[in-house]
Amino acid sequence: MGPTVPGIDAGTRQRLTARFGHEVEIWFDALPGVLTALADRWQFKLGSPIPRGSVSAVFRCRMADGRRAVLKASPDRARLAFEGAALDAWHTVHTPAVIALDEQLGALLIEAIEPGTPLVVSSIYPAAESVAELLTSLHESGVSNPSYPTVEQRVAYLFDSSAKLYERHPELTALIPLDLYERGRRLATRLAQQGSPIVLLHGDLTPSNILDGGAERGLVAIDPAPCLGDAAFDAVDLLLWQADDLETIAARIERLAVATNMDAGRLVGWCVAFAGMSALELASQGNGAGAGMDALLELASQA
Repeated sequence: MGPTVPGIDAGTRQRLTARFGHEVEIWFDALPGVLTALADRWQFKLGSPIPRGSVSAVFRCRMADGRRAVLKASPDRARLAFEGAALDAWHTVHTPAVIALDEQLGALLIEAIEPGTPLVVSSIYPAAESVAELLTSLHESGVSNPSYPTVEQRVAYLFDSSAKLYERHPELTALIPLDLYERGRRLATRLAQQGSPIVLLHGDLTPSNILDGGAERGLVAIDPAPCLGDAAFDAVDLLLWQADDLETIAARIERLAVATNMDAGRLVGWCVAFAGMSALELASQGNGAGAGMDALLELASQA
């Protein structure tokens, strides 16, 4: 097809450098050749970069038959391989279909979702029924592969990663004391270790990774970090998002528990465990005092 390789936007370069270090420059240098080879082999035309993602460079593209698609390329080949395998394991309209995967090159080609607006961009909180349908479809249609990490491993990774925010913003200890953060970690670890039905989890179901799939598809989950464990773990980010008070969180938990048959107590527990981390990430983005922060800190204090 003779593709023209788009440039790497500064935001993508900055995010991946922050994630992988300056040695990622070698990967960036090789990327144009990789993209050209993939476009020729998989028969697509590269389009503009999508300014999202902390582990991948993401591009719009169009297949030879006219279908819209999205190409992800990452130096973290293992993570992208897990992502592709999980998307292929879910048999639901609530995840994008995998078109092609090259584990050695670290490249994943998936269908584009239309209109595809992320929740974090629209800022529209979805109906409880839509959230329940998304979670139920993921947890009932996925195939648990024993090679995936456990949710306990995922918990450890998330808390270790977010704790680095204290190094970059030491002043935040005054707002979110380290002891409060660590109490959340200990509670999350206990929840992960407790016996519960094991399902294939999305593992990173944030408002950034949930797209509007239109009337026919509803909410569509992208960018999974698949792991195995308690279904309630996947609900945390949505339950805490845009909640200005504990009453809002409690009402969401009640509705979701009824709609999905999840254990309300475990939903509460996971929310308490991650409230301190959510507060830390919110504060690190310059969102300090406010009703939402107060609710998160009050919830975290219950750990």
